[in-house]
Amino acid sequence: MPRTYKVIGLRGGAMKLRVFMTVIATAATVVFASACGSSTAVASGGQKTQQRVYYAFTTAGRPAIRVTRTVRGSCFFGSGAIDRSDAWRCFSGRVVSDPCFSLGKAKGIVLCPAPSLPWKRSGVLKIKLTKPLPRKYGSKRRPGQSGTPWGIQTTSGLKCSMSTGATNVASDRRANYRCLNGRQWLWGAPERKYNPWRIYIAPINARKLTRKVKIRIAWF
Repeated sequence: MPRTYKVIGLRGGAMKLRVFMTVIATAATVVFASACGSSTAVASGGQKTQQRVYYAFTTAGRPAIRVTRTVRGSCFFGSGAIDRSDAWRCFSGRVVSDPCFSLGKAKGIVLCPAPSLPWKRSGVLKIKLTKPLPRKYGSKRRPGQSGTPWGIQTTSGLKCSMSTGATNVASDRRANYRCLNGRQWLWGAPERKYNPWRIYIAPINARKLTRKVKIRIAWF
C-alpha cells in the first residue's frame, strides 16, 4: 500500500511523494516472457520459483519451437501429463507422445515436445492428424499457472518431467517426475507454501521420503 507524506510549505508535495512510492512498489515485480512460454516471478525478498506457461505455437498458428520430425497419427484422450484444454495424449504407430499441443489456427496437427521436455526448443515431433481431436475426452482447463506442472527445474540444476506410466509410491506420494540424470525422481506435487517452492526427491525404489529440493522453474 503506497504511503502519503505531508510536505509543509511545498504545494502538491504529498501527491508527488505518493506517486514516487507507487513507482518503487511497482518496480519490485519482474515479468519474464519468451517465444515458447511466459513466466512470472516476484523479485523481492529473495529467490522465487518462476512459473512458466508452455506455448508450442505462436499466436499466428506457426510452431514456436523447431520441428525435427513429421509423422501421421491421432489423439485419443486429453493429456495425462498436464491438465490443459490444448494438451493431448497421441499415438503414431506404437509410439505414445504426451503431452502434444494443439491450436485452433493450426488445423490438423499437434506438436509434441520430445521427449516431453518443456525447456527444450528443438527435437519437436509434429503429428499430422488422421482423425479429429477428441474434444469430448479432453480437459476444459485453459492454459495457466494453476494445477500441477508437467516439468520442473530445480535450483541444483536437475530437469525433470511428468511420467504418465506406472511408477512407485512412498510416504503417500507418487513418483511423478523422472529427472534426466536417470537416478532421481521428484515425488508428489510442489509445496507452494515455500519460496522457492519445494518438492521431495528420492530414487524410484525409495520407501520413505525425507529430502526436499528447491524448484527454480515450474512449467505448466
